[in-house]
Amino acid sequence: MTDALPTLASMVKVNKQENVKPIQMSIYEASTHCYIIEEKERDDHLWYHDILQYVKNREYPGQTIENDKRTLRRLANENVLDGEILYKKRKDRMLLRCVDAVEAKKILEEVYEGVCRTHTNGFIVARKIMRFGYYWSTME
Repeated sequence: MTDALPTLASMVKVNKQENVKPIQMSIYEASTHCYIIEEKERDDHLWYHDILQYVKNREYPGQTIENDKRTLRRLANENVLDGEILYKKRKDRMLLRCVDAVEAKKILEEVYEGVCRTHTNGFIVARKIMRFGYYWSTME
């Protein structure tokens, strides 16, 4: 609510002669940022499953075309495996732990609503999460 009213006020231009129609607002349980993350992973695999398998065993998924193999090799070069945990390497050599949708939602709720409570846009929240060392495919 803190951010909603100033945002709406800046979006509406009103003349003194016109009547202003009321604006209806709804309050949801979770933050809108949390609705972006999909709970269900495709094919019951993590979003980084193919990358993990390639980094681990140098195996391609079944029936993979050459273009997809090339893309998978490129993506695998940006990742490091430590035990069973996959990390994405940033350009500054910082490692970001790859997380699934459930864990990403928990992290997002904590950063946006919890101890780190902030009222910033999605871009700033994504940068803050990356500074904490986490990554998922749809965060940017």
